Amino acid sequence: MPKGNIKLIDESGDRDFFTIVPNFIINHSIATDRALYLEMKRFAGEDGECFATEKTMMRRLQIGKKAFDKSLKYLISRGWITFTGLTEGKTRPIKTYKINNVWQENSEYFKKISSESTLSFKKISSESKGDKSQKQHKISPESNVEEEPSKEDPLRRTTTTLESVVGKEISEVIKEFEKINPSIGRLYGNKTQRGAVQRMLNQHGLDKILWAARTACAVAGKEYAPVITTPLQLESKLGQLIVYVKKESSKTSKVITV
Repeated sequence: MPKGNIKLIDESGDRDFFTIVPNFIINHSIATDRALYLEMKRFAGEDGECFATEKTMMRRLQIGKKAFDKSLKYLISRGWITFTGLTEGKTRPIKTYKINNVWQENSEYFKKISSESTLSFKKISSESKGDKSQKQHKISPESNVEEEPSKEDPLRRTTTTLESVVGKEISEVIKEFEKINPSIGRLYGNKTQRGAVQRMLNQHGLDKILWAARTACAVAGKEYAPVITTPLQLESKLGQLIVYVKKESSKTSKVITV
């Protein structure tokens, strides 16, 4: 498939002057996938289509080609976007993607969850014999009253900001260093430390970075182990940590438990 510009067509029905992401997509993807989906929807703009290069999107997301291709493939496999073919451009054919409307799938998913947790009220009885108003409005013991369905705007209820979800993942990684760094509390609001976590999440994903953070804490203080007590140090010494673990594993034929 030729490289170059990407033409995006937004048919999701929610692109007027803002970009929103269904909770269904957020709940079933990692940070890099969500970020790429958000960028593609944002690039599609008011007219529903636009031209952007893969290089531009990778630069905005601070990810490499491998991570970009992996997330793009995942979005297509889930049916959230569709490759519709090539269209003619000024200098070369342009890859064209359509952003699909998933709001019905999103709504059905959360309606199913809601129906499974529907509550019924128990019979109501008055404890005060002298309260006439309670007697007049007393509900029959034989009747059960089901909870009235929520009238909240479904669009507002099923959407959330991408930043809040990514922020939780960043805090989750920073929290791992509490075991060895008593000053870790200062790092939660540190832009440099949070930026380091964000770059690692974009490149490797949450599971791998959590493993790396836990491993760094587990080997702290051991001979020849790299000193890693903050996310920034983890980013700069991730290669050293991997080499150390491999060497130790080959010596003892055991896997370090974290």
